[in-house]
Amino acid sequence: MKKLGILGGMGPESTLMYYREIAMRYRERMGADEFPRLTIEALDMYRAVGLCKSDRLDELVEYLVSGLESLEAAGADFAVLASNTPHVVFDRLQERSCIPLISIVETACDAAASQRIGRIAWLGTGFTMAHPYFEEAFRRRGIEVVSPNEEDRIRIDGIIADELEFGIVRAESKRAIDAVLEALRDERGIEAAVLGCTELPLMYDGASAPVPLFDTARLHIERIMDVLFEGN
Repeated sequence: MKKLGILGGMGPESTLMYYREIAMRYRERMGADEFPRLTIEALDMYRAVGLCKSDRLDELVEYLVSGLESLEAAGADFAVLASNTPHVVFDRLQERSCIPLISIVETACDAAASQRIGRIAWLGTGFTMAHPYFEEAFRRRGIEVVSPNEEDRIRIDGIIADELEFGIVRAESKRAIDAVLEALRDERGIEAAVLGCTELPLMYDGASAPVPLFDTARLHIERIMDVLFEGN
């Protein structure tokens, strides 16, 4: 069985969710009391996000590559980044990595394209909602990405950074995000929305949304499970 490497810590809540979900799904697929072989390299969320926001992407690449090298040294056969934001340099990481990487963004694009979505909203950190990398990945598949306006991006970024990153889910914050989605649906014609931050699904755990949602973390985990069991 292949060994998975998880580059985590960006942030801790999503890293915990990845481990829990992968362990649970592995046990279900095996039909036995077994857990997968994996290793986690936890990086500093504040350093990684700070490098993104200050556009020091060369430094970000080196920081993430150091983490990938640790995963490789631990025997990982493939690796994932348990966060959307650092995927801004994913292509460069894949070139530098000695083991295959699975992109959370490309996985989400594949899912949206398979359902023939034409216009979709991207919700995530302020950085990802403003950076063209995430929009371009969908555009290559003929999907138009609509981002919230600047005021709403600031509000959503604050909810992620000050609440969800610490596992805090507030009803008033969900109502605020729902209102953004309703406006994008009614005024911009979105058909669905991408939860492009691995903590955002905490907001919709068992709760409804104004439009269908593509949960990047869940889609990523499903792809990870497929790779773990390839050839077995």
